[in-house]
Amino acid sequence: MPQLVGLDIGTSAVRAAEVELGSGAPVLRAFSQVGLPPGTVVDGEIRDVTATVDALKRLWQNGKFNSKLVVVGIAGLRAITRELDLPWVPDDEVDSAVRFQSEEVIPFSPEKTLLSAQVLGEDTGSDGTRSRRVLVAAAHRDMIDGVVGAVDQAGLQVVGVDLVSSALVRALVDPAHLSDQPEAIVSVGAGLTVIVVHHGGRPLFVRTLGTGGNAFTEAISQGVAIPLSDAETLKRGIDESSPNAQQARRSAAPVVDDLVAEIRNSIHYFSSQLGSAPVTRVFVTGGGSRLSGFLEQLGAKLGVPVAAVSPLTRMNLAGIELDLAQASTLEAVLATPIGLTLPEPNPGVKKFNLVPPEVRQKAFERDVLRYTYIGAGALLGLLILLGLWRVLSVHSAENTVVSLSASVAQLNAEIPTYDSVVRAVTEYRTAHGQVVHLAGEAVDWAAVLTQVDAVAPSGLSVTAFTGTGGPGFTPAAGSSAGASGSTGASGSTGASGSTGASAAPAGSIGSMTVGVIGTFANTAHFSPVAEWIDAISSSKMFNPPSVTSVANTPSGPNTTVTFQSTVSLTPLASLARNSAF
Repeated sequence: MPQLVGLDIGTSAVRAAEVELGSGAPVLRAFSQVGLPPGTVVDGEIRDVTATVDALKRLWQNGKFNSKLVVVGIAGLRAITRELDLPWVPDDEVDSAVRFQSEEVIPFSPEKTLLSAQVLGEDTGSDGTRSRRVLVAAAHRDMIDGVVGAVDQAGLQVVGVDLVSSALVRALVDPAHLSDQPEAIVSVGAGLTVIVVHHGGRPLFVRTLGTGGNAFTEAISQGVAIPLSDAETLKRGIDESSPNAQQARRSAAPVVDDLVAEIRNSIHYFSSQLGSAPVTRVFVTGGGSRLSGFLEQLGAKLGVPVAAVSPLTRMNLAGIELDLAQASTLEAVLATPIGLTLPEPNPGVKKFNLVPPEVRQKAFERDVLRYTYIGAGALLGLLILLGLWRVLSVHSAENTVVSLSASVAQLNAEIPTYDSVVRAVTEYRTAHGQVVHLAGEAVDWAAVLTQVDAVAPSGLSVTAFTGTGGPGFTPAAGSSAGASGSTGASGSTGASGSTGASAAPAGSIGSMTVGVIGTFANTAHFSPVAEWIDAISSSKMFNPPSVTSVANTPSGPNTTVTFQSTVSLTPLASLARNSAF
């Protein structure tokens, strides 16, 4: 967010403060003030534009501010506030409703009036009708145009126009210690006195008086018959032992009495309004408040605590060189410019902004143009970077092509050396593929015999074995198996022989024919042949077997069972599947 500078165009001087906001206390980065010739600003309105513009330029030169974006504070007889009761409307319709009803309470013609509003609260009548109370800030166009025009001629940009009264609340009310009772702030300037009553940081009542410290000075100058500069010294009570001091106080007394009475009447008027609580204390600031005995007299008339307050107590001053004497001189005049840069102490309060619509439009167009230039510059920079990247990429590609060409030439030279290696690798891969293929078709007879021995039912033994299989084995119905397989079976009898095999199912890699014998008690209630078929079928190496030549030979209490069984072998019986290869 761009840094803002608070600008106060007062009766006797122009003052500015640049404040940096962060997580801690606000930091006062820069401040300055430049005096104005008498009559340059009267009742808050610029009468001598040339003198004002010259003072603003010197102000920025002396203050060395980092920004030219300013929020201007206004106060005067043509900058007023009024409280309005509106039928309940949404927040985004408050300004329109205010403009519609403001003609009843605003003494300026509508076409010459700039308005801004803050919602103070909501009420519900006995009949359930809802309404909203708003505080309306209104200023005459001529007053605002004069201020904005002078600031613009000085080379500065107005981003906000706010009331001095609101700036005083922001500068002098600590958000961490908001009072639950109404308080008043009185700022006695050179030409104007601003009175604002707030409750918890929300302004409720504002009044501007056309009397200030200059009236005290003029009364003393005339009563004691001394120049205005000497009268200013007497007013501040710098030399209490001066023989003219008593005469100065007597000369200023009528003016002081009138101002104190006006302040008292304003505060009592607020407290007398229906629903308003009495003001519990008063804070005083401004150069005119330095008149010797002024605070004591005001406190006596109001009957509540009255104290001078400084906006510097809340500020971080580590970044500037400011001794105690300077701080004492400036604290009375910096409340407005500092407050113009600060956020509201009450988050529920909306800042006033009396910037004319055409100025806002001009600022919007200026921002659009600036962002357009920034975007165009960024795009141009991006195009330049892309161009450089493209040039570097082409250069890198050319170097890569040269390097690859050299590598290709070197590889071409080495091709004869690698040809023999390539041929050897090709031959190895071919041979390996053939071996793997053969291993996938060759029967692992040792694994087959081990599996037969593992699954054969208890009491049954293999007496003869003949196996056929391996590469070239073709299952076919009615084919006969030769005795080409190796023989030998586990069991009590190691016999060999040859027998015909039944048809092997498609996908088989071989078959075996075995002779089986077993002796069982005549009382056995099971079929050895069925047991054999179930056991052999349980192995994934074998397809379900066929059984032939079954013979039962009784011998006393036992019976000897003999039969011949032919079993086809699945690919799981191959050398490749049993890791024998």
